[in-house]
Amino acid sequence: MSEQSSSGGGSSTQQNGTNGGGGVTGGGGAIVEKEKGKLEQWKSSLFVSSSSKGEGKESNGKEKEKEVDPIPQSISRNLSDRIYEKRKLGALEIEELVKGLSLNKEEDRIRSVIQYLVSNFAESPQGNARKGGLIALAASAIGLGNEIHKFIDQLIPPVLKCFGNEDSRVRYYACESLYNIAKVARNHVLLYFNEIFDSLCKLYADPDLNVTNGAKLLDRLVKDIITENNEGLDIERFIGLLRERVYVIHPECRQFLISWIMVLDSVPNIDLLSHLPKFLDGLFKMLKDNTKNIRLEAETCITEFLNNIKQESSQTDWAGFVGILLNHCGTSSGADEFTRGIALHWVDEFIKLGKENMLPYAPPILSAILPGLSDDSQEIREGAVRTNNSLLNLAIGAPTSSKGIEALNISGILDSLSNQFSISSVPTRLAGLHWILVLQTTCPSQLLPHLDVVFPSLLNMIVDPSEEVVRVDLEVLGRISEMHSIYFEKMMEFVVQSLYENENLLEKRSILIVTALSTSLTTQRIYLTLARILLTKEDINFVTIMVQTLNLILLTSKETGDLRSLLKNFIPTLLESDAEKRKDAMSLFTTLYRTWSHNASAALSLCLLAGLYEHAYHLIHTFSTIEITVNLLLDLDKLVKLIESPVFLYMRLQLLRPADFPYLFQTLYGLLMLLPQGTAFECLKNRLNSVSSLGTFHLIPKNEAVVKESSLGIPFEELIDHFTKTQTRQAQRNPIPLKGSRQINS
Repeated sequence: MSEQSSSGGGSSTQQNGTNGGGGVTGGGGAIVEKEKGKLEQWKSSLFVSSSSKGEGKESNGKEKEKEVDPIPQSISRNLSDRIYEKRKLGALEIEELVKGLSLNKEEDRIRSVIQYLVSNFAESPQGNARKGGLIALAASAIGLGNEIHKFIDQLIPPVLKCFGNEDSRVRYYACESLYNIAKVARNHVLLYFNEIFDSLCKLYADPDLNVTNGAKLLDRLVKDIITENNEGLDIERFIGLLRERVYVIHPECRQFLISWIMVLDSVPNIDLLSHLPKFLDGLFKMLKDNTKNIRLEAETCITEFLNNIKQESSQTDWAGFVGILLNHCGTSSGADEFTRGIALHWVDEFIKLGKENMLPYAPPILSAILPGLSDDSQEIREGAVRTNNSLLNLAIGAPTSSKGIEALNISGILDSLSNQFSISSVPTRLAGLHWILVLQTTCPSQLLPHLDVVFPSLLNMIVDPSEEVVRVDLEVLGRISEMHSIYFEKMMEFVVQSLYENENLLEKRSILIVTALSTSLTTQRIYLTLARILLTKEDINFVTIMVQTLNLILLTSKETGDLRSLLKNFIPTLLESDAEKRKDAMSLFTTLYRTWSHNASAALSLCLLAGLYEHAYHLIHTFSTIEITVNLLLDLDKLVKLIESPVFLYMRLQLLRPADFPYLFQTLYGLLMLLPQGTAFECLKNRLNSVSSLGTFHLIPKNEAVVKESSLGIPFEELIDHFTKTQTRQAQRNPIPLKGSRQINS
């Protein structure tokens, strides 16, 4: 190796002159032979004492030993020479010296030689001496051969120290020196594996290309040693170092780390998988590196670990992985789409592999993946959907075993869902609502004690901007209310209060709210509760609009068909012998009537629906005592249109049986008299004329079997009085005309 090469360059095996570990070779062989006699002469005199008598000094009859240096001065001069060939010659001489001492088993003298090389050369402040010392230490290793393990503690530390030298040529020589030492020592260098690994990691980021090339050559050798025999490697200690270094950001260092992780994972007797949670976070951070090759290498490494976990899932530390993976599923950690997609895939696979073992982690998993359902990236959305479905299916199957029920953290799940309801977008909220529906179905008894956690959030979503969210939310609330009456009362109070406070909600969502609730609850229960709540409200204007809306839903919506049937059969029910049914029917009609009295048209339509035509006839006559407003006339106009709809088909057919329903004609004619002449007037008049034109009604005998309404036990006088007072109170308060935004159109 020339002086030019000493500044860095070329192969370490060539420049350092190793030849299969046999010794330092190259130019200078003739000089070695010439100096061999002198060397042997020096070796024989090493540490031999000689007597010296000094004038004027007291000897006390003893000879004073005179120590000589462990190596000849000629070798020292060569090792410190500025010319590379001279330093190389000195190294050859050291090799021969150490080899001879090793053959003679003179270990103490060998230690003295090595220590002398360290103190006077490797640690010298003079650059050439330091380089000569590094070559000499490598030569000593070669001279020791199989005995090197006894001196490894002397040889390696000074070389490692030189890796941090400010002179790039010294760092390069240190790479060559350690390469030659490792080539001889093989697995004995693993005692210093952590230190070597740490130094190599730093050298991979060295600004000098020759130094990094030397480090890479040494790195390959150490990997070969680990692969063939890793005895002496303290993997626990190494993991502690890897845990720190895995967060480096230098691209070359990251490649170095990934390559080592993959090498160690491939060694059969090294269990790197059990330590994976300690450095997996760093690997995931490498997935967002700016260098494509590093991202791909990190992905390959991570994928290989996942494949290994699939094969050994029974031994997996699920708790150790979950937090790391979830941290990279969202955007809070700064993870990019590529990283988040891989993290979601891992979570999905873990749910499938871990099964019930993953149920305790459902709350944090939901917090991490549900926002992904609304992500801008299609890949993230699809990954979040798959992961959510896997966890949902796992939760559905949980009740099949006692272990599954115990592992399902209901309170934590509801808490996570509540947070998502308040901050996320429509797909996320819908998924959260679906989770509650599933929990209601699979484990209702376990859900009940924790409903207070999520119930406020469910109530707030009644006013959600998305109709789809409102519809599903009301389905959830309806199911909860169906099982637990206390929540039903709270929900209905909240609904009425929300409609009262929000005119826009009253106008656009009132019908949706009532019909959606009707899919989970009986319409009778809904209407009775709403009627009772509305009776307590002081705002007559609001109550009137609500009654108008509820009446319209009652008469037109398919969801309220069961309630219409109950009212149509009101009279037959009262004639039955079942006292409980009679009581329920009476309560239904009278409760609705008292509330419907806030809207005259609604009260009239309720009587017509229930077949109480006599009372309807008397009710119409009371209209003469109340103020006939434009709003009332518009409502009566709509009622006429409804009479022509299918919902009142049965009543129109009853017009053909005047003997059985004598008050029906009088009621409708009374309604006709209330209407101003117009479209509705003409429509109702034509309907009545088409029946009366038969001209035979006066010939039909009276039907003595017709049920008299007065005999049904209905408190008509009280109801009429309540209606009159309600209408009078409205007139006295002289309410401001209804705003256009609060009008409910049919």
